[in-house]
Amino acid sequence: MPDRLAWIGVQVAMQGRFVALFSLLFGISMLWVGGDGRDRRKSRRLRRRLGWLALFGIVHGMVLWWGDILLPYALTGLVISPCRRWSGARLLVVGSVAYLAGVALLRMDGLVALLGTGHVAYGGQVATVPHDIMLATHYPAALAGLVGENARDWLQALPVSLFAVMVTSGPLMLIGMGLYRSGCFLSCASSRRCVWFLPAGIGVSLVLLPLALMQVRLCPAWSGAYPADVAFLLATIRLLGAPFGALAWLWLVDRIEWLQHMLAPIGRVALSAYLGQSIVARLGFAGMPHFYGTMDYAFLMCLTVPVVLFQVVVARIWYRSGYTGPAEALWRFLYLRP
Repeated sequence: MPDRLAWIGVQVAMQGRFVALFSLLFGISMLWVGGDGRDRRKSRRLRRRLGWLALFGIVHGMVLWWGDILLPYALTGLVISPCRRWSGARLLVVGSVAYLAGVALLRMDGLVALLGTGHVAYGGQVATVPHDIMLATHYPAALAGLVGENARDWLQALPVSLFAVMVTSGPLMLIGMGLYRSGCFLSCASSRRCVWFLPAGIGVSLVLLPLALMQVRLCPAWSGAYPADVAFLLATIRLLGAPFGALAWLWLVDRIEWLQHMLAPIGRVALSAYLGQSIVARLGFAGMPHFYGTMDYAFLMCLTVPVVLFQVVVARIWYRSGYTGPAEALWRFLYLRP
């Protein structure tokens, strides 16, 4: 039961929201660093910034975590960088239409199946293939084995992750630019145009809740529905509602001052924290290889929460000392060089 409740909470309130919020913020950062596209010097600086971020992503994906998002985000940023010249209204319209089209592309196979047969897939179970890793008991050999397995997984997953980021996070970056240009992003709580952020996010969560309950069998599904159908609809609605959930979290943080003070330091060292989590996980799984790929959801969340809280505390101490995050310092040194 705790595992189910943790899964429901994450699906309804968190899953996809923070990725969407990161995408919105990534788009704004492109305006801050590269300007509106009319200054060649700033545009070159933005290209260098994204180029070095792509290199960080290649190293991170091959060595530490196959689910890296730095490389896809950097390449997506390079593709949409010419759009910085657009007006706020155009960015919002094009971004919104492109996001809907991107979600449709990602879910096309299931949509075609639903329209054709009424079901995503026949059968009540989704087939899974166990992924076993044979590792030596010697720690360096175990670490090398994990790195090699990770690099193969990364190369296989890269085309899919790059496509997914291009068609969903790319439009969200445009929307972030549009919201910023329209004055509806920073200090959003003080703007009457942003009062819909919170109710929209809550509304999406209320729509997702019964589907999440159906998937873990705490609520009966509608007659004739397969588990795959419910899972498909949950994932699709979650994708469509993720931007609204992200804006709802933004609205809350903007209204709660102590939460801003707590999160601001970790935001300033976000790249270091992201890479640090991967390093800790990689070294930990090398020492405990039997746990790799076998942890249930509740146990994984129990491990994740203290790691994140520890990073928040360290980031606050680090920020008070006046230092920039190590990864941020290296990144800025590389892309700000003459």
